[in-house]
Amino acid sequence: MFMLIVLLALNFGVSWLNCWAVGGVWIESKALGGFPRVLAWCGAIQAAIGFSSVIGFVLGAIALQLGVLPKSAASGAAGLWYLLIIVPALGTGLVITIQSWLVAFRERSLVNMGVAAYNTLAQAHNMAGAVRGVGDAFGAVSSLFSRDDDDHAVAMLAIALVVMALAGGAVLAAFLIRRYAGRVPLPGGES
Repeated sequence: MFMLIVLLALNFGVSWLNCWAVGGVWIESKALGGFPRVLAWCGAIQAAIGFSSVIGFVLGAIALQLGVLPKSAASGAAGLWYLLIIVPALGTGLVITIQSWLVAFRERSLVNMGVAAYNTLAQAHNMAGAVRGVGDAFGAVSSLFSRDDDDHAVAMLAIALVVMALAGGAVLAAFLIRRYAGRVPLPGGES
């Protein structure tokens, strides 16, 4: 349980750092458009997904502890969340990884090579996890919706938890990005 808490805290911290970095270039990327804007959106999406994982876990744990969500339904909710985020997570992660390779090749600093190495390992881990995890997630979601009883309240609660987690992650990421927006001055502007 301790490791799970550490991983959730790390995920929350990395998502916050993503918001800080994206917020710092948000206005500039909006002015420039093109690939810088795509990168900013990729970072924002990654942050929202990271926050939603923490929010979803907390909401699911509360629902389990209160006894309103059975363990199988919690697994179904986690599977549904995973299926909804895996393609955006892999796509935005790949764009960010390729950009970090380009920067590391162009600038050849130890920090940039470390960032590229981290992004490469994280992307490989996420892709391997997707290959292994999609089948299990489909199974959990399938069992969530193939309940024999007429009461679909549990499935609807699971869906509501997923929607709240995703919305909460997006709202928190947007709030933090706006909070940190404009931290990087535009060329020719005041320092």
